[in-house]
Amino acid sequence: MKKTLLTLVIWACSTIAFAQQALGPGTGIVSPEINADNTVTFRYINPKAKIVKVTGDMLAERSADMKEVDGVWTYTTAPLEGELYTYAFQVDGKRVLDPSNVYMNRDIATWSNIFTMTTKVGDAGHYYINNNVPHGTVTRIWYDSEHAKMDRRMTVYLPHGYETSKEKYPVLYLLHGSGGDENAWSDLGRTVQIMDNLIAEGKAKPMIVVMPNGVVRNPSSPDANEDNMFQPTMMNSRDQDTKPMEDEFPYIKKFVETTFRVKTGQYNTAIAGLSMGGRQSFSISRRYPGTIGYVGMFSGAGSGPENEKELKALFAAKPRLYWIGVGSADGVKVSASALRDYCQEKGYPYEYYESDGGHIWKNWRVYLTIFAQKLFK
Repeated sequence: MKKTLLTLVIWACSTIAFAQQALGPGTGIVSPEINADNTVTFRYINPKAKIVKVTGDMLAERSADMKEVDGVWTYTTAPLEGELYTYAFQVDGKRVLDPSNVYMNRDIATWSNIFTMTTKVGDAGHYYINNNVPHGTVTRIWYDSEHAKMDRRMTVYLPHGYETSKEKYPVLYLLHGSGGDENAWSDLGRTVQIMDNLIAEGKAKPMIVVMPNGVVRNPSSPDANEDNMFQPTMMNSRDQDTKPMEDEFPYIKKFVETTFRVKTGQYNTAIAGLSMGGRQSFSISRRYPGTIGYVGMFSGAGSGPENEKELKALFAAKPRLYWIGVGSADGVKVSASALRDYCQEKGYPYEYYESDGGHIWKNWRVYLTIFAQKLFK
């Protein structure tokens, strides 16, 4: 009996060890490898593949052929600037994630590998990595929405020191774009790293950043939704209507101001968003004049002439910042430029920032980095 029991124990331990080993150390190769000259080398093992390409936003042509030696496919980029880059492989026409890179993110329903690099202090990538600085806290918290008649989830960034002090903090409400959710800005936008680094360098005031789910009919992202594992998609016209979020915003604001240590009032409150979230920021700020002191629209804007009366009331309340950011190749540039011209014509104070590129996260992370430095000063 004892022998049988011992045999079972040995078998169980061996099985557990094998299962753990089956998780493995990965592929045994390094990919991507950031080289000393700021080039990046990608590697992929597949001796049976016929054509392998690497695709991603670090490439001018968006894709490049990899070369095979002894079953290992390799490609090295030209020197890159500091940035967060997204990529995948294409193996015989099929999109495949890099099995050697455990770092990835989801944009709507597409998963991609990512890597972040910095070439000098102060470049974009410097603000997207976890530097050796004091770190804030990220919480995903549910609130009871009287308006939506459901529990809804938001992501909240609390600056370093929040838990150990009695200090109150100003609040930035940061809204995602179409197809996104309350995880978008923290995952794709690198909000946590940007805020940690800016605050540590004294370039931004310590603040709370609230990232709600901007689709009011959705309680949360797919991973926490009661309709478990639903397939996220680009929003339809109903979901992109700004009014549901205009109606929901007071409930979000009330919950934040009664749950966290918050400085209240117009000049302690900011709102910004990208694309759909930019339009929501435009609409919420004009609907509630005198309650928001800083407004940011990233690749998303509304019409000046169609909202003349409300914009007049908004600017009569003297917001300290009305910031419009857009890419030179962004289709939204037409409406962003029109809003800029309208503000210019009416004599409303605004700031306009135009970057290279289009409707992409690369721009929105930069816009947040710039906008956050202008708040609550």
